[in-house]
Amino acid sequence: MFTTDERGWRLRAAGAHLLIIFLLIMTPFCKVLANKELPDTKSSAENVDSYQVGDVVLQPEPNIVDSPVKYKPLGFKEYIYDTGIWYGVQWGARMYWVRDKSLKIFNTSFTKWWDNITEKPKWDDGDTFVVNWVAHPFFGMLSYQFYRARGHSRWSSALGSVIQSTLFEYAIEGLAVQPSLVDLVATPGIGVPLGMVMEEISEWLIDQDNTVATVGAYITNPMRLFVKDRQIGIINPVAGTFEFTGPFTIGATKDRALDLGYPLYFESPLPLGRVMADLEVVDLNNNFGDQFFFYSIRLDLPSESGFFGLYIDAPYGGVNNVEGARNGYEFANITIGAKQVLMKSTNTVLSAGLEVAVPTAFTDGQGRLGAVTAYRRDLPTYIYKAFTATPYLSGALWKGAFSLQASLGTDYMFNAKEFQGDDFEFRFNYSAAAGVNVPIAIISPTVYFEFDGYTLASDDNDRDTDLFITPGIRFGKRISPGFAVQVPVAGPTSDIAEVDFIMDFQLRF
Repeated sequence: MFTTDERGWRLRAAGAHLLIIFLLIMTPFCKVLANKELPDTKSSAENVDSYQVGDVVLQPEPNIVDSPVKYKPLGFKEYIYDTGIWYGVQWGARMYWVRDKSLKIFNTSFTKWWDNITEKPKWDDGDTFVVNWVAHPFFGMLSYQFYRARGHSRWSSALGSVIQSTLFEYAIEGLAVQPSLVDLVATPGIGVPLGMVMEEISEWLIDQDNTVATVGAYITNPMRLFVKDRQIGIINPVAGTFEFTGPFTIGATKDRALDLGYPLYFESPLPLGRVMADLEVVDLNNNFGDQFFFYSIRLDLPSESGFFGLYIDAPYGGVNNVEGARNGYEFANITIGAKQVLMKSTNTVLSAGLEVAVPTAFTDGQGRLGAVTAYRRDLPTYIYKAFTATPYLSGALWKGAFSLQASLGTDYMFNAKEFQGDDFEFRFNYSAAAGVNVPIAIISPTVYFEFDGYTLASDDNDRDTDLFITPGIRFGKRISPGFAVQVPVAGPTSDIAEVDFIMDFQLRF
């Protein structure tokens, strides 16, 4: 039998592989959709506004995997630069995944760090077999594959894996705990040979030139998703492009999608390409606790025309000094969604979409997810073990710099008894937002006001509608930070929460 932590690692690995497979197998289907979406660009001004050829960040390449490129020789400067990038990736991964951040990350000082790193690393670090001999070698493999994808030799890439493992133990994890000898040995010792084998398998699969083999190539070498021709970006299989490595071109549909990309808690009708990270700090009533914390990473993948899109959101929920829950964070239910534009005119658009929140939360032994469901806005995300399907309609209209958006949807929550004891919950969702794009060069601010309402129709005890108002501001086009404040003004949530402070950062493509 596996322990809770072992099951967690197995679920994380399985979820990552399923996501890669899901995105890749959608490629042929989405290309067909993109082709069907192309209106006659010669017919009218309205059609020109709806779609223009070239309305993508980058034109699709004939072969997204390999293209003839003349590489310049790499030197010590490039090696140090790539080492710094992967060190930053390790910090980001640790900040995202660690559940007890206050204990394992922030509980440190210069004296404690010095004491940790001057001690001889210990073999028995208290971690499970899966963590020490599966997870750490896996990350050792990834670091080796990253250096290789960036153009470094096998020997220098192997050295890079050793360097990264040492940096992790002494300059990341060592801030709070004594370095682990088993991790220093297993991470590169198993990870590098595994990376070499997987690299060869991936190359062989690519040479087979068929869809199934291509999927296998990306699974055996995940760096293919993020590094191409030594450039760092991300593959968009929906449009057949590699993003962030070329000029940021804007066509008519792309421009409008950017302008409408300001709602926080409902789906804008036009698909927008982006990578987003957000953080929320909810100030609670004194009699309930101190704070809730929510953060997530989201990826949106639009089609070439911008009329179809897929997206995925991977969230965490946390508590601070809330009765019945231990301080810390829990991985929650991943949301996968798709939306399709049904109709678009010069000043209006209507889309339909479907979201599915799958039960990826691997534990709630500390009562954290049960506590954060009191903030009812995100019930499908945080109900432990629940599966939720959410169909919705989303529309918008605009005139000049002003725009209005609205959405109507329903949540069908199955296996939801961890919330109030019932297997099934049903909810109505309705939202609206108004925004104005202020004509200030460079920072391109958008000021907006969002309204969100949720009625849990299946709740026999309290069917009062939760209402939230959210004023905010967003800056920029391609690089876009945003700030907002959300206030629960009615319903059960308003009884336990005062105000929610929100920050996010988006890279658009």
